[in-house]
Amino acid sequence: MLLCLILVSIGRTQNGYTWQLGAQMPGPRQELATGALNGNVYVLGGFDAEGHSTDTVLVYYPTTDTWTLAHPLPYGVNHNSAAVAGGDLYSFGAGGGELFVYNQNTNSWAARASSHYVHSQTAAVGVIDNKIYVAGGTGTPSQRELEVYDPVANTWTVKAPMSVPRNHTAGGVIEGKFYVVGGRASDFSGSTDALEVYDPQTDLWSTRPPMPTARSGLAAAVVDNELWVFGGEDVLDFVVHAEVEVYNPATNSWRQLPNMPAGRHGIWASAIGNKIYIPGGGVGPGGSASNTNQIYTVETAAANLGNISTRAFVQTGDNVMIGGFIVQGTGTKRVIIRAIGPELGQYGVPNPLADPTLELHDGTGALIGSNDNWQTTILGGIITHDQVQEIQDSGHAPGDARESAIIADLPPGNYTAIVRGVNNTTGVALVEVYDIGAGTSSILGNISTRSFVQTGDNVMIGGFIVQGTETKRVIIRAIGPELSQYGVPNPLANPTLELHDGPGTLIASNDNWQTTIIGGIITQDQVQDIMNSGHAPADSSESAIIADLPAGNYTAIVRGVNSTTGVALAEVYDLHQ
Repeated sequence: MLLCLILVSIGRTQNGYTWQLGAQMPGPRQELATGALNGNVYVLGGFDAEGHSTDTVLVYYPTTDTWTLAHPLPYGVNHNSAAVAGGDLYSFGAGGGELFVYNQNTNSWAARASSHYVHSQTAAVGVIDNKIYVAGGTGTPSQRELEVYDPVANTWTVKAPMSVPRNHTAGGVIEGKFYVVGGRASDFSGSTDALEVYDPQTDLWSTRPPMPTARSGLAAAVVDNELWVFGGEDVLDFVVHAEVEVYNPATNSWRQLPNMPAGRHGIWASAIGNKIYIPGGGVGPGGSASNTNQIYTVETAAANLGNISTRAFVQTGDNVMIGGFIVQGTGTKRVIIRAIGPELGQYGVPNPLADPTLELHDGTGALIGSNDNWQTTILGGIITHDQVQEIQDSGHAPGDARESAIIADLPPGNYTAIVRGVNNTTGVALVEVYDIGAGTSSILGNISTRSFVQTGDNVMIGGFIVQGTETKRVIIRAIGPELSQYGVPNPLANPTLELHDGPGTLIASNDNWQTTIIGGIITQDQVQDIMNSGHAPADSSESAIIADLPAGNYTAIVRGVNSTTGVALAEVYDLHQ
């Protein structure tokens, strides 16, 4: 069960996103770096109007829309980098690789350990667990190098390199992973559209769908667990870009939004809350610094439940895997439904289902679509034409030809996805529903998955994502005994429920909903709240948790007490619809 909450002044409003111009910088700048510290935006170095490197540090105060000066950098820089980690502002990526940290109390800069490589000409920067990640840039052996700075130890560590060499690039961190996008290898090569992501847990890079517009000298920031990319240039075509493009890791896809009011290159973006600040930048190709202060506000709507995913052991007969979801609203919702098996093996999942099949049923139980091997479309029901190219274009094509997928435009109603093994084979599989129709008048609603819960690696595991600036109040349930009244054989007699956050930390648990387990995010008795929700389980041995969850990834795990097995139902209900 993957739940994704897709959230979706001169003042200029663009389909829920607002541009405005703040007070102009005291002087023009481009090829600069910025950092957001204590609610203010610091602009470090860059070229001035005459093309000279500057040591100036400007500070923008959003609350008063005013600028002031901070202590200058130790020397003039351009195409430099900046980061805020552990409440401190750092400047690097210039000179010989020196690193400086700013002290707000004394308004001064102090030297720290230099990096192994310079990472000049604008590297990509991200911060994970208060450590600074710097990728690419010149002054490195291949412009692919990644280094990590630990402020506590005052040390730099070289990590696995990117696959694409680049400078004039940008990056951001989402859910503990470092994304790098765009850039170029030299002034004599074209800009790249490549997007890569680094996982610190594995020290590995992975490729993601390319950005729609190849560009370098761009800016990127993270808001609502999405990577927002702005502006840039292409030096070969003498083009300055104004495009705004957004990558959503939950859907592994890009969307394009209306352009910036004024295209810029040699820029940097810093986010404070749901506002993204983009000061200065080059107006035209080459040196053409400006003093504009463009501010982009991401207007977040109420969170909704979306993308669904559950992993469980698929058996036969009544013990296949059954996923249910609801389309709510007034219009159709475009989704892709997947049944994944073989590719789970590469993630260390034992006994993956070798050849999963997929059926889609409507609220009446009628079969409206099916698939066995996604590269061969089965026409019938709502599937009226070959879907292979659409599945590839969605960004969610399965990784193995034996896995199954269906794209469907669904009107409001209840739907059920059923996963079986070909010829009654068994194994661990993943059933998923991805919302690929963002911006429509319908949403994915309350979700559930029924499967046979075993032990060890074959318990039922569901994940969900909350995106946005608001918290989402949900109730998560693990149902077993009451399934027998619906004729389900061998229900799980006593299901337990765990809730984990993105890093895997246990943040809540329950065994028997009428007894609250205090700990993690559960700070008070929940029995009355569960009863008042209208979703109290019918049997006292079933489990439930109510949670107010901020943006992030979450995992729900259903097991049987004392390693018992049986059929169970895992559900997530949105309590604030």
